Amino acid sequence: MVTSIPYDPSLILGQVIELERIEDLKNLANFQKPLDEAHEKLNSVLRTIYKLNMVQLEMENIGVDSKTLNTFKGEIETMENILIEAATHYAATATTVLQNVEDEMNAQDQKTISMSIESPVDYGRSEVTQFPLSFDSLEFDVQYVRNELMEQSSKQSAKQSVRNLTMSASVPGAALNIPVTKVSMSSDMQRNVNSSMMKQFEKHSIEGTIVISANATHKNASIISPFILDPFKAVTAWNYTYPDEIIRTEPSNILNAALEDYDEDRSEKKTLDILSGCAKTSTFVGFVHILKDETTDSSQSASSMANQVRNSLEIDAWQKSVTGQFGGSSNVSNTQQSLSSASFISNHANICCRGIIPSIVCSDMTATIQKLAPDAARIMEGTKAIANASNGDGAGNDENTTEEGKRGAQYQRLNSEFLNNTVRNLIAHESEANKVIDTNSMMTALEDFINKAIEGEGGVPSSFYIKHLTKNDIAKAYIKRFYPNGLKSAEDRRKGTIGISSEEEE
Repeated sequence: MVTSIPYDPSLILGQVIELERIEDLKNLANFQKPLDEAHEKLNSVLRTIYKLNMVQLEMENIGVDSKTLNTFKGEIETMENILIEAATHYAATATTVLQNVEDEMNAQDQKTISMSIESPVDYGRSEVTQFPLSFDSLEFDVQYVRNELMEQSSKQSAKQSVRNLTMSASVPGAALNIPVTKVSMSSDMQRNVNSSMMKQFEKHSIEGTIVISANATHKNASIISPFILDPFKAVTAWNYTYPDEIIRTEPSNILNAALEDYDEDRSEKKTLDILSGCAKTSTFVGFVHILKDETTDSSQSASSMANQVRNSLEIDAWQKSVTGQFGGSSNVSNTQQSLSSASFISNHANICCRGIIPSIVCSDMTATIQKLAPDAARIMEGTKAIANASNGDGAGNDENTTEEGKRGAQYQRLNSEFLNNTVRNLIAHESEANKVIDTNSMMTALEDFINKAIEGEGGVPSSFYIKHLTKNDIAKAYIKRFYPNGLKSAEDRRKGTIGISSEEEE
């Protein structure tokens, strides 16, 4: 069963109805019949193939000879060809039926809003009773697919190099036109280069689809029993329905209405049609498709290069020596980080329930966006510290030399930790639980639908019990109620004409 039972909300128990509306429902059911039959055939072939495959496995387990097995497999292949034909026919039938149903519904009047004359049933004295006149049955079809994919990749590299160069020379002072014994010169140069690179990629995708159709019939039929008619309302309903054949309530007129065409075939007479009972059916048709796609792509790189040059000059003279130092240093630190994190959730749910309202429970689906940790401000602090660690003032005294040694040690310490500190971890920046109708929600709704169907309290009319009231029936009911003892006085005539019974007077 893949179609929802046709239903008209204007067909209310105890109300005056139009028989054409029941005919409209029958027409819709007839248009849907080929699709239901094609679906039943497809499921029947599928069940048969699954059963035959299990039988084949059992035959292999008990050691049936290969010749017999090959013959059996040939029959299974024949069934598989029938399955292909059934599936193709089902698809073609669905296209035709959907178009026919749409055309029929467009040709019919709308059924959302309706108007009817007040029911002639005396609800205060009548009662709706449940009688086990029908049978319980349940038919459902569930198709469920779930696909979850997780992809992760990581690539990282690190490089560190240190270069030192020292040069010294001693030349006679005469060669430099300096009146000293000799001149000594030395130069120290140091270069430290660090670089690191990391790339990370992560993708998490969840896709699920479920399609459910269920049909349940209920054994209890709702019948108005006892059916007590309110004659005054019945006359009003008749006159509203057939304004060209109104019933007058004066004694002579009401008597003539009771006896008029009394012997005529009832099937040929006009009737006031009241829905006095019905057997009920409930349907559940729905689907859910949900897609969750989260992608994180990060790229981080860092580099540091420091140059330090120190020159020394020593001049020896006959009476004194002069020593001097000069130099320079430079540091370049560079970091580059990028992160792209995206979360996408798509959810589409559709449920059409007739006769029973199941419990719909939402599920939580968490969407997570990631970020780099720590933040950019802390990254800049580390970069600045590396740069400050190698800045010197170029002085050559012992105090400055000691200070440079301290800063040099700080520089080396920071530089050695450079690779560890520049590559940041990824942490959850924002995690939000979204309320969605997913496959679990649909299965919970189906379970609740079945439980309520077992209780038998719901259902929409699928079989209709109609009480046909003719003009004679209504006139007799009116006489019985308002002229129970005939016309004994003018007072009885007056009360009967305006619809006042002796019971109401008391």
